[in-house]
Amino acid sequence: MQDSGFASPRLLAETDLELIDALQIDPRASWVDVGAAIGADPVTAARRWQRLNDAGEAWTTVALGRRQMNAMSMAFLEIDCAAGAAVEVAHTLATVEHLITVQHLAAGPDLFVIAVAASMPALADYLLTDLPRVPGVAKVRAHVATRVFEASRRWRLRVLSPRSVRALAGRPGRPGPPAAGGPMDETDRLLFRALLADGRAGHTELARAVGRSERTVRRRMSRLVAAGDIDFRCDLARSHAGWHSSAVLWLRMPDGLLEETGRALLDWPETRTCAALAGSRNMLLTVGLHTVSDLHPLVVRLEERFPYVRVDDRQLVLRQSKLYGRLLDPTGRAVGVVPVDPWSLSSHARGSAWRGNRAATALPAQADPQHVGLAAADDLQVADGQGG
Repeated sequence: MQDSGFASPRLLAETDLELIDALQIDPRASWVDVGAAIGADPVTAARRWQRLNDAGEAWTTVALGRRQMNAMSMAFLEIDCAAGAAVEVAHTLATVEHLITVQHLAAGPDLFVIAVAASMPALADYLLTDLPRVPGVAKVRAHVATRVFEASRRWRLRVLSPRSVRALAGRPGRPGPPAAGGPMDETDRLLFRALLADGRAGHTELARAVGRSERTVRRRMSRLVAAGDIDFRCDLARSHAGWHSSAVLWLRMPDGLLEETGRALLDWPETRTCAALAGSRNMLLTVGLHTVSDLHPLVVRLEERFPYVRVDDRQLVLRQSKLYGRLLDPTGRAVGVVPVDPWSLSSHARGSAWRGNRAATALPAQADPQHVGLAAADDLQVADGQGG
């Protein structure tokens, strides 16, 4: 048998998993608090994190908070590509700032992509005008989300003891219910972009990045978190933690049960993304799997727990090339950053947005990065392009 050239990913040590789990609970916790939770001194915890981060095996970033997510327009895209063009199309789309996640699928469409924009007109303009012009794109089916449940920021490894979890979750400064607040201004958006590369960046570093005083940055950060405009997340190369596969599930159910079902699915350890959709397939569920053979038991459990749910379709993910702004290598390690920018779709960007962000920030190189395509929502076909 010919060697594929890809080595099996290194499985992380239990102590590394505990460290990552602690930062998934509170990505900006002090090293004193993190060390106390995992039974290590702060210097050791910080040093171990730096090693994981430098290797692209784990990272922290900022994310849109609940208030912003409710205000944004999101669509999950199924993209068919010309024969042999999927890798190049995925590479192109991975450099686009408002396409936050990109995956290759094993069946049906070639790519699964999550798009987010500050308004529906801006999103529609991109889907109808720019995306079909990308060379290699043959057809796009857009599924518009009507409600996004907070799964991705809540997902964690769940290896810490309940006592450690309570200590970190109860730390002062954790986000509560969204407070009243105005729209994010240009400085807020600059701060958001600065935090994308490192969700643990200090106030001094952030002040330099946005050209404001450290005191201003502290005040704005507190306001953005309290208002539900920003949140933080800690991600990892999932195959290095034993999650070797994932899948996209398209569900049908009575509209009146969407909210109840979505909330219940947030507690499932496999749930990554869960959203209500506008189409007849009215819920999207993406799940992590330890192995591909776990898919069928999960579907059985889903239909037993929710007898009114019909699994309309399911697709295994072959490879993920972008995860919330991080460019990934074939084993899932982060090798670069394309800042998430849902505000980038504006009138002056029309006609050029598809070309992507040529200034993607590089991370320490691990392997030659490939690029893929990810998730989708509601059932509106938006384009049948002639990409070549």
